[in-house]
Amino acid sequence: MKVKEEFFNKNGLAVMRLAGELGHYRVGDRLPRVQDLAERMKLSVGTTQYGINFLREKNIVSLVARGHLGTFIHAVNYHALQDYTGAAVRACVMPLPYSLRYEGLATAFSGLGNAKGRGKFFLAFMNGSSRRIKALLEKRYDCALVSRMAAEEHIKRGSAIEIAAAYGPRSFLENHVLVFRTRSPLGIKTLGLDRESLDQVLLSKKFLKTRPGIKVVNLAYTHIITRLLAGDADAAVWNLDYIKEHHPSLRFAPLDLSDCADTMTEAVLAVRKDDMIASDYLSRHFPAGKVLKTQEAVLRGRRIPEY
Repeated sequence: MKVKEEFFNKNGLAVMRLAGELGHYRVGDRLPRVQDLAERMKLSVGTTQYGINFLREKNIVSLVARGHLGTFIHAVNYHALQDYTGAAVRACVMPLPYSLRYEGLATAFSGLGNAKGRGKFFLAFMNGSSRRIKALLEKRYDCALVSRMAAEEHIKRGSAIEIAAAYGPRSFLENHVLVFRTRSPLGIKTLGLDRESLDQVLLSKKFLKTRPGIKVVNLAYTHIITRLLAGDADAAVWNLDYIKEHHPSLRFAPLDLSDCADTMTEAVLAVRKDDMIASDYLSRHFPAGKVLKTQEAVLRGRRIPEY
């Protein structure tokens, strides 16, 4: 009996590990040799071959041999592959839901991700796109919600991420503006900035090019408005949604953002590069139409936020 259990456990482990490994390959990719896969997954060659044969027999993956060139992925069902990874729980990290627009996204993700038969989907909240991307790359979460501008900048800088789902302009926020406590923007001498918020860094840099004499004050994102009101900073680049909903008496002015107006306001879900299972999951279960419909209902007060 123990021998049978040990055999079953080894084979089951091979299938689970192999399913996770194949989730990083796209159709057309060359598959490593069985010996190399076995070494990578710390399994025997025979057990690894069993896992490959099992997934092929279940029509989850189709392979084609091309002689000395090796074996290539011909087709793969990522949705079915996910079931064999043993991962029934997924988690997404997004900004703190301090605006109705964010609450609309959180409501959509929570509802769609926890629909019957889809396992469990959890949301975590963290300000600063750089913090969220770092947490994603550390495998603490399966996806991260950021602006398209932040995602593309992180990719440009070499972060091993890719965009799995996108929701169009103004799905992340209405706009960024310059909020200030002085009588006019001309009186601004200090600018509050959280360097972990890539959007704020990039947009502040644009503004400072026109006002080089302004001093930057490093502040935690969640404290910037409070510190601004207390007089510790004169201004900050900020989310217009938040100002309208929580501090309508604060003065604000538009910024010249004509070259990035759409990318800075679009919400995207980023995943680790080549995590095809996560990418397939998000595109399958979080389609733009359904997400935006829920967000719009929350924005218009037709639905109470739930997440």
